[in-house]
Order: sequence, then structure tokens, then C-alpha cells
Amino acid sequence: MKQFQFLVIVLFLFSCSPAKWATVQDMAKPASLPSGAPHYSDVCFSSRWERPRDESDTLETFQAARNFHATYLNWVYSTNADFIKKANNLGYRMQIALTPTLSDLPFGSNIHKKGRMVNKAGYFVTAPWMKGWDNWWGCVNNPGFQETYFAYIRAALDAGAYGFQVDDPAMGYLLVRNQWEDVCYCQFCQEKADSLGLLPPDIQKASVLEFHQNMKKRAESYAGRPVPFSCNNFRGEWELFPFSFFDFGVAELPERKANPEYIYAILREARRLGKAQVFSFVSDREFLIQKVIATTYACGGNQLAPWDVWQAKSPERYFGKAESFAPYYAFVRANALWLDGYEDAFYATTQDDTRYVDTKQLPVSFEAYTRQVHAFVRARPGDKNAPVVIHIVDWEVLTGEFSILLDERRFFKHGIRSVEMLTPVPFDAAAHAKAEESNDFSNMAAHRLLPFSKSGHSVKVGIPKLDMHWAILVVR
Repeated sequence: MKQFQFLVIVLFLFSCSPAKWATVQDMAKPASLPSGAPHYSDVCFSSRWERPRDESDTLETFQAARNFHATYLNWVYSTNADFIKKANNLGYRMQIALTPTLSDLPFGSNIHKKGRMVNKAGYFVTAPWMKGWDNWWGCVNNPGFQETYFAYIRAALDAGAYGFQVDDPAMGYLLVRNQWEDVCYCQFCQEKADSLGLLPPDIQKASVLEFHQNMKKRAESYAGRPVPFSCNNFRGEWELFPFSFFDFGVAELPERKANPEYIYAILREARRLGKAQVFSFVSDREFLIQKVIATTYACGGNQLAPWDVWQAKSPERYFGKAESFAPYYAFVRANALWLDGYEDAFYATTQDDTRYVDTKQLPVSFEAYTRQVHAFVRARPGDKNAPVVIHIVDWEVLTGEFSILLDERRFFKHGIRSVEMLTPVPFDAAAHAKAEESNDFSNMAAHRLLPFSKSGHSVKVGIPKLDMHWAILVVR
């Protein structure tokens, strides 16, 4: 009996000891980025077309890329070998865009007729939003379109392109799935369907996947290396066909989804699936774009610089000003050490309801309810000695000072020694030009040691007002 009582006491003490709580380093799970995906510290930039486009165009692609401190050029429509070679020579990885509407050869043609899908009546088809453009969609089973598609891939690889971004990747199946068109009744689809005892629309899904698999295989065989293919997986979703085939996503984020809860959840799911995600987002509210940039990087994603990007409410493309957004991308470049290699460990918000959440059991919590402050804890998986980083993003407009609570047992065996706060610095054109020229972004982050107090295992850290929405706490 005494032995039994002793065992109960030992088990009770063990269950109450800090050892039962997982550290954030244990909570962060290892993840490997998909082939060719941006690193967490990459600055992604899209010039949809080569600029200047004509003599009246005052914009220039590579100067704008430098202004935003780009490292990766995504989603670019170009067949200009000199333009692609220049990007390669400047050290940019460039993605060339591919679509079902690629024009007929030779490059630069305005004709879209070779190897195109046709409906039952024998007419070319296109997507509803392209009506009147004569941008007829290619058929994945037609050798003529296959030849055109791979010619674009081959020419881009010859010029030094790194990979490809596929827009409308469901191709003919998209038209069938959405009941926009009954396709495709070309000779090749009809023969393939007949051989399988099916109707032409029934073979589109399998044909599209086979097409993408074949093009990637041919591209990698031609290049002699892995060639990354991403796709436009709208809203960052992976469930729809054929998104899961692609290495990573580059997609528009609708304004109704531009909130920290959605961004965190969708990027967590992408990592669970072994994917990576780049978002494109614009708004008529600059502060909202800034918060989305901060949150996306805080959650392990990448945000296209808001320049030459599509906006839902206007036919015009959006060209953001470097002075409004470059400080955030320079901050990313300055903090590569605290981005690359760090994975999601925990997420907390000031809106957590303490009636239902026992904050004493959480590694990170907030002292009091405050509207819209979010903390994203990231750690090096399994590395007990590496500093832990906490991205704090203020989504409220008028938030002032506030406090955050850390359970030091969940961080380090011997407790927390210091907390350093890193924040973006206001825009200074000369400082940004110097950082870009020297590739030294160390001055693009302000450093400040924060005082803290302890009560038992709880560490209380006061956070000053975040004038630029974003701070990274480096906890040692």
C-alpha cells in the first residue's frame, strides 16, 4: 500500500512539473520548402509584363524591383530573351507565366487559333471574362497547342528563366466544371474519348493532369535540373483540381480574406500539405496592405510587392509607392536570420476569451483584452538553445502600449534571459538605395532591448506602441 501511495505521489509531482509542457521548439515541426519555392526571407515581385511597355510608359521593371528590394520575380508574361537574360544576370530568379491562352507561334503573335478547344458547334471557346478578346483557349490533347506551350517553356529556359507560374491551371476542365462551355470536341479529344467509351467533357480532368505532368517532365529533361511550377491557387486554396500537382502557389488574396486568422490558417494548411504560398494583395487602404505584408511573413508566407498587380475593383493595375511599402520588405531582408529555418509553433491573440481559455497553460498570452493584436510564435524545430521569435502584428488602428506574457518554462530550460524588439524603420530614400547597393540591410531594422518582470514562471513584457504595425521579438 505504501509503495502504491509513493507511486501516486511521484506521478502527481511529475505531472505538475514543467517537463510535462511541450516547449515551443518541440511544437514547431520541421518543414522543407517545395522545389523552387521562395525562402521565408525572399521578397517576391511581379512585373506582369516587361516595362516600359512603350515610349509613353514611365515605369521600368528592374528599377522598381530594386526599389522594393526584390529577390524573386514571379508571374511575368514575357517572351523577350534579352529581358529574361537581364533578370538572370542581375541575380533574380524569374518565373515566366503560362496560360491556356498562349498565342500562336511565332512569339508575339496576336493570333490564338492553333490547337484550340472547340464546342459541339465547332466554335473556339474562351472564359467568360475574356469574351470579345479573341483569346481562345488551347486544348491539352491537341498536338498543335502542346507544341506551342512547350515552345514557350523551351525559349524561357534557354534565356535563363528559373521556373513557371501557371494561370488558370484547370484549363479545359475549368470551363466544364463551372458549366461555362461544353468542351472539347476537337478531333483529338473526340478520338481519345471514343477510345475510352466516354464523352469529350468526361476526359478533360484526366487530360489536364496528364498535360501538366508531361510539360513538367519535358521541362526538367530539357533543363537538366528540377524546374519549379507554381499555379494561381486563388485565395491560397489547395483543394480544387489541379492545384495539388504544383510545387507552390502564387495567388490573389481577396480583401474579404485579408485578416490574420485566415492568413495564419491557410499558411498552416499549406505547410501541412508540403506547399508554400505567395499572396498578391492590393487595397485602397495602404495601412491594410502593410498589415497583410507583415502578417503573411509572420506566418511563413511571402507577399508580392504591391506593384503591377491586379485589383478587383478597377480595370487598372495597382502600382504602389516604394515609400509606403519598401520599409516592410527591407525589414524582411534585414531579418532573414529570424525568418529562414523558423517554423510555426503557436498563435495567440488579444481576442482569446479567457472564459474558455486557461491562459496559464499557454506559452504566450496577453495580459488584458485589447482589440486586434496578434502574436505568431516561431522557433527552430528541436533546437532548444536557438532564440525564439515572436512576430507581433497590430491590426487595430489606435492601439497603444500593451503587455504580453511568456511562460518561460515553454521557452528554455533555464528561463528567459533577454527580449529584443526589432521594428521596421521609416522610409529614407538614400538609406534604402545604400542598402540595396551594398546588400546590407542591417540598418533597415531598429533594435531595442525590452525590460520585463517575472512572477513565478510568467514573464511580463511591455510592448510600446507599434507605429508601423509589426515587431519581431527575439527571445533568448
